[in-house]
Amino acid sequence: MKKFFTLIFAVLLLQISSAQAANNATCILMKFTDDTRFDKIESAASLSDLVMEKMIVSGKFNLSETRPLDEDMEIKLYNENVRDLKYLTTAIETGDFNPLFEGEGFDEHKAQSIATAQVGQIITPEITSAIGTQHNAEYLIQGTIINLGTGAWWSEDYAALSGVINFATAMVSSSIPIGGEFLGGIDISKMGIGVQCDIRIIKAQTGEVIWSKRVVGINEQVNVSFSLITFGNRKLNNNIYAKAMDKAAQKIVDAMVEDMAAGKLLLN
Repeated sequence: MKKFFTLIFAVLLLQISSAQAANNATCILMKFTDDTRFDKIESAASLSDLVMEKMIVSGKFNLSETRPLDEDMEIKLYNENVRDLKYLTTAIETGDFNPLFEGEGFDEHKAQSIATAQVGQIITPEITSAIGTQHNAEYLIQGTIINLGTGAWWSEDYAALSGVINFATAMVSSSIPIGGEFLGGIDISKMGIGVQCDIRIIKAQTGEVIWSKRVVGINEQVNVSFSLITFGNRKLNNNIYAKAMDKAAQKIVDAMVEDMAAGKLLLN
């Protein structure tokens, strides 16, 4: 009986979430871009798929497409930027750069690229509105992977934590007498993968970035070696990478849902 009521409650919550999503404006998820050296391993496509899955599960988004939109907005914006610099040849020939610097491409409110676009900046409306119209969406959700790999970049506390681990290692690494014999020292190490991503929401009609946030998904593990016994895997592997990507995707969706609930993100 308890399981039955739990199931009923879950169904009611799903219906409420679906009703709330229907009241929101339509949106589409663009395929993410990857500005790291690992773009060839399809990390952007993987993260896009994971984010889409979690957006659907959340029931908070009124999606006009149920797959990430594989349309290269970066190329379109690059071509647009080339057009903005149409005065470059003339400027070089005449030495008069005023028309160039006074052009639309140097407008302080215009984003220089999709990867650096901040709240309040404008991404070429001709491009965003065309995508929105074609896919019946009022908002475009786009993300950029800006860092992927190992290292201290993902946490300000990483260095301090590493210091604690090294101190603990030093304390126990001296031989410990057990049963009259001596065991070797304990070696403690920490490893993992972090995925850092900028996520932004763009109003299709105007090209304005209305919301953005930076998130980091981390999957890490502590490896302990005690004499001849080792706990944990000292090698990076696909499982660690996949979990880091999944955590990044969850953080992205959680950030959007949290700000929607707090009234900081209005999709209506």
